[in-house]
Amino acid sequence: MIEIQINDGEKIALEKVGPDLLIDGQKSTKEVIKLDENNFKVFGEKTIFHVQILEKNGNHLIMSVNGKEISMSATSHIDRVLEKLGMDTSSSSSASDIKAPMPGTILALNVEVGATVAKGDSLLILEAMKMENVIKSSGDGTISSIHVKQGDNVEKNQLLISME
Repeated sequence: MIEIQINDGEKIALEKVGPDLLIDGQKSTKEVIKLDENNFKVFGEKTIFHVQILEKNGNHLIMSVNGKEISMSATSHIDRVLEKLGMDTSSSSSASDIKAPMPGTILALNVEVGATVAKGDSLLILEAMKMENVIKSSGDGTISSIHVKQGDNVEKNQLLISME
């Protein structure tokens, strides 16, 4: 589930369950068509919206919806868990060490040594409690070393990736 906060106010919960999109727990009847990387058409029962992504910085977006500019930020389940555990790193603009927020198994590594990453980029996928958690970069940097491989079991706070 992803929680979206619009213009520092209203919060909306989005969740994909099979082929259905749930908005605040209710099945949506809207259809989204991706026109290109930054442009979408959203078809409702009686309305059509043109959505354009104007700016993207980590989990923060500035969009235009039918010409009206909207600022929004999205947080995943893992982002909210980390924040509750006091491990929120969203205020950091540079990163050094990425540690496991919980015990689990490395399902995939999405970066390699030498790669340049930006805040919010996906680094790896950690399976914990039968859930796939995307571990994102807490800041901008370059991957200096990777301390795990796919299939490794890790403990909470184990060093996963070092960045410069």
